[in-house]
Amino acid sequence: MDSSGETALERLEFLIASPNRYRLLRSLSESAASPDVLGEKLDIPRSTLRRNLTVLENQGYISQVVTENRYEITVAGEIACKAVGNALSTIELGASIGPFFERFPAELPISPDKLTSCDVTISTTDTPFEPLYHVRRNVMGATCVKGFVPTINPLYIDTLHECITEDLTLEVVAPPTGYESASPNYDETLAAIGASENITLYEADSVPEYALGIVDETVLLGAFDERMRTHSVLAAPSHSELRRWAAEMYDDIKAAATLR
Repeated sequence: MDSSGETALERLEFLIASPNRYRLLRSLSESAASPDVLGEKLDIPRSTLRRNLTVLENQGYISQVVTENRYEITVAGEIACKAVGNALSTIELGASIGPFFERFPAELPISPDKLTSCDVTISTTDTPFEPLYHVRRNVMGATCVKGFVPTINPLYIDTLHECITEDLTLEVVAPPTGYESASPNYDETLAAIGASENITLYEADSVPEYALGIVDETVLLGAFDERMRTHSVLAAPSHSELRRWAAEMYDDIKAAATLR
């Protein structure tokens, strides 16, 4: 590593040495404030506050307006604050996107580091159905939906049934076993969905073991666990390369499908 890289690393290490330093920069990026206001707003003890304000000022990230007893962020501080915020977002995304890719069986046309604008929803013990609800929220607000699923969850059936009265067009491909697993409890509901004018149900044996949906301009990808329960859902809004790949995958599956 050259000297400039080492200097940048040292600056980053300084900023993340204490969470209070980033919190102070973020607060001052919103508005200048006095030490008393900062301490109360961020709940930082007076001695800790004074120490961190001093080192941030020494590093040139903030400046003190002595006559007004307040601190304000500098240009360098604004840039550093934004950079740290972006880094934290990327790290948080990595923590969620990693488990998704461990379960997702297909190779995507883009590298994971290009998915920083994506949203990943993972099933947890406390919120086991949150990925399904995430899909539902996207579908209910859309105008055009098409995709395939390897298995049919009752929540999906209920969502499709509600879409009968919505102003949208919707196409779904599932394997025959997916529809069979919903019988007999949902036979009448599926019949009503199939008879609707805006929803078309297809079946195909070639549906892979992951879910794919194109919801207007957003691509939804679903990963499943070993019991074929939805593990996680990745939502990629307005990513042209991924959307082209998703459209090609859907068209290939639909070409081998038949009307249910």
